[in-house]
Amino acid sequence: MTVPFFDPFVLGDDPFRHFARMRAAGGIARGMAPYPEIAGAYYVFSHELVSGVLKHPALLQAPPGTYEEVRRKLVDQAPMALLTRSLLLADPPHHGGLRRPVAGYLSRPAVETLSRGLRALSRDLVDQALDDGSIDTVAGLAVPVSFWLLQEILGLEIEDPWALKSLTRRMASAFDLRKEQPAAASAEACGECQAFVEERLARQAFRPDGMVAGMVREVTEGRWSREDMVANVVFLLFAGQETVVDALGNAIVALDRFPEQRALLDRRAVDWNTAAAELLRYGASIHYAATRIAAEDIDLGEIRIKAGEGVVPVLGSGNRDDAVFADGDRLDLTRSAALSMTFGTGLHVCLGQHVARIEIAAMIEALFTRAPGWRLDAANAKRRPSLTFYGMSAVPLILNRAGETDASARGSPDRAT
Repeated sequence: MTVPFFDPFVLGDDPFRHFARMRAAGGIARGMAPYPEIAGAYYVFSHELVSGVLKHPALLQAPPGTYEEVRRKLVDQAPMALLTRSLLLADPPHHGGLRRPVAGYLSRPAVETLSRGLRALSRDLVDQALDDGSIDTVAGLAVPVSFWLLQEILGLEIEDPWALKSLTRRMASAFDLRKEQPAAASAEACGECQAFVEERLARQAFRPDGMVAGMVREVTEGRWSREDMVANVVFLLFAGQETVVDALGNAIVALDRFPEQRALLDRRAVDWNTAAAELLRYGASIHYAATRIAAEDIDLGEIRIKAGEGVVPVLGSGNRDDAVFADGDRLDLTRSAALSMTFGTGLHVCLGQHVARIEIAAMIEALFTRAPGWRLDAANAKRRPSLTFYGMSAVPLILNRAGETDASARGSPDRAT
């Protein structure tokens, strides 16, 4: 079998046509190394292969052997090494011991109890922006909403969400696909975020009913180390909002690109939760899942992966696979997105998936009910410079009050979302 070569570094802002070609060519490709510390890797593109890789018991984050040395190189910039103790990078059995105590705080029933406050905040933010006639849905809506919800779940006061957002954006480059060492600024930002967490832990500035208090109990009762606790609070402050902020920007751009789908929301033909699920599939904010390393020789389709080789699941491609989602490169708010790869699957499936869905639903609802005639200011919309994180750094809207209409032509900042 001829295996194509894949280079994610040359695709620009429109990777989807190339993803489709890779699926048509068999769904797996030998590719450019996702990090300079790894010699090379295979990339998988079909929904079937992405799902299979994420569930494969021999494809681990850091199996014993040579990859442990590779991971040390990946995180040799202190304090980035701290994040190897997070849920994202932990393997069994450590992963289960970290996941079980916190899962309940992010369950659907737990999160839905916060939905009323979440919807009220989203409406208030849009209402406040109406007087100005505009809003940047990244800085003015997604950032305050996502950090408010994180604050409620963690039980940790976040006085300045925009300052914390600045830190997590700088941290993101350490997780991005790259050809060289990450910028020192990413490690510095991680250190500042760690200091933020340490300071609040030191003065016990957290509520007794929040997730942080639950983590403290795990440490006190000897099931977690203190490093486990700090690493996972830092990780949740990063992942608990970074992807949601990107997803809202992608959703706005997608609705602008597909006016017939936007019209379904204008006339309430689709409920907010169904729309949110499809918007999260179509505009998945993570394109490349963390590289898995084969703990032993395994077969993926007709390809033999040798022990120690890397495999990169391309979530952004699996989510567009026509074999699972008819006409997958098209937004369809009436479809079921139940098999979406946006949140992964298997052992490391995203704990925050219920949080993300209700956040996107609440913010979309606020825009359509409080300012239904909103228009995208396409000339000033900007996509963030990243490969792994697919999102927008600015999504300005021109707003109209409920009852007002504006039939001006719309235009997307880029036609491939």
